[in-house]
Amino acid sequence: MSRTAVDRNDVQPDHPRIRSDHRVVRPDPASAAPLRIDVPAGKTFVLIMRDDTAHCVRELSRRLTGGPAGPLGGPAPRTALGPALAEAYRDFQRDTRDTLRDVMRPSGRLEFHLVDAHRLELAVRGRAGHGPLISLDPLIERAVRPLRVSRGFLLGGRTGVGLVVRPGAASLVRQLAGLPDDPTRQGYTLIEDDVCTGETLREVIGLLRATGRRVRQVVPGIRLDGAARPSILGATVAPVLQYRTVGAAGGAHAMELADPRNFLLGLSGLVVRLPDGGWGRAPYWLPFVSTAARIGTPAASDEEFALRLLEANLRFFARAERLVGRTVRVADLHPATRRLLRSLEVAQGPEPVRAVLERLMADLDRLGELIAELEERDARLPAGSAVS
Repeated sequence: MSRTAVDRNDVQPDHPRIRSDHRVVRPDPASAAPLRIDVPAGKTFVLIMRDDTAHCVRELSRRLTGGPAGPLGGPAPRTALGPALAEAYRDFQRDTRDTLRDVMRPSGRLEFHLVDAHRLELAVRGRAGHGPLISLDPLIERAVRPLRVSRGFLLGGRTGVGLVVRPGAASLVRQLAGLPDDPTRQGYTLIEDDVCTGETLREVIGLLRATGRRVRQVVPGIRLDGAARPSILGATVAPVLQYRTVGAAGGAHAMELADPRNFLLGLSGLVVRLPDGGWGRAPYWLPFVSTAARIGTPAASDEEFALRLLEANLRFFARAERLVGRTVRVADLHPATRRLLRSLEVAQGPEPVRAVLERLMADLDRLGELIAELEERDARLPAGSAVS
């Protein structure tokens, strides 16, 4: 790692509850320049994970109690659920990292970069300024106007089908009508969580341009070296964190992004087209999604990864049930995940989540074959569209 680019106060190895191959990345909200992190190809492979604990605990608390989120997001409930759920979710993240460590097997050293989400948000907001703001980042929606679109994929996660409205969001027409005005014609600023290839941003900027809206700048929290051009369709790109592979030959890649919430059933996940033509969200493990296709793990390890993450999910939900004093059911999961499970006839609303996870473990091969057939069938269908 380049120490000319990264100060010890920004990337720190010493932090409670994490291992020696972990670094906590703390962006400086007051800095006007991006924090540049160089990763030597062939020597280090970096998995970048935004610490989404606060966001996820708020979401989980609402779903499990039907009330406020507790100390991390609202008035404290009698059971102090928020801090206890945060502890359980951090343990789930640790289980996920341990599994990734065992299956990744890069040519060099594997290193986890855990990004401080609060400081990252402050830095993004400071960089974005006060013009008309549009956020594509689901973790940054307060005091900005969100545009809830994502890249859609076929089941399996290997084949993209274009930009789509996120499951449960308003139609694109309604979302565009609700965007803020730009009376001074200074141009809009887009806030994005991360940029890898830049394809999503190109589609969004083109979409806004078609409605007469000019995007002046894009402020991503994290940008990877595959998208290192200074602008996209005329919009300046001003990241908070800029990762770059150095010494690469033949397009060697030394980093990937992996948000922890994408590995817990019913919290977030990949936007996938369902057998009925609708859209749902699937976790980044088999039978629903190839982990290798999403974050570059070895394809031969997909099944091992899925079984270990299913066990990690079982541990998390068993702990959540002890905390809330009741069975956690499919009806408590994100509606887009419920649609996924219902569409594939895997589960219905009243069923306990742990029973569904155990069934997924037992039926992994059969469900994998079913999803492979659906993936092959849907690959022949017209691509998805953001307009819905």
